[in-house]
Amino acid sequence: MQSRADSPGTDMDAALLARARELLDDVPTWRLPPTAWSRPAAAVEALAAAYDARDGFALGVAVARLEVLSPSRVERIGDPADVAPPEPLRERVTSLVHTIAEPGGGTAGEAEGDDDRR
Repeated sequence: MQSRADSPGTDMDAALLARARELLDDVPTWRLPPTAWSRPAAAVEALAAAYDARDGFALGVAVARLEVLSPSRVERIGDPADVAPPEPLRERVTSLVHTIAEPGGGTAGEAEGDDDRR
């Protein structure tokens, strides 16, 4: 029996990781209504979980989900009430970008603020 980790489409290839980093790099520039930030935050957490699990399929799904939520993909007129991402999301995104950039990095402890660089 073939495990999910061995199944086709679960590779975390360089192109997918690069696309994830590009999207994450853009998130701090997004402006959304304050009530709309929960969906991108959930997509970022799904992306982090997929990366930690080394699940290329789930990572692809999370990247696509985040891509769809991008304000540049949504045809709407900017509202002066739109705001930048909340600080916890900006910090999470920054941490995740650095983790993905470092081969073999994991994100699980970063969500709780653990830092093993002491």
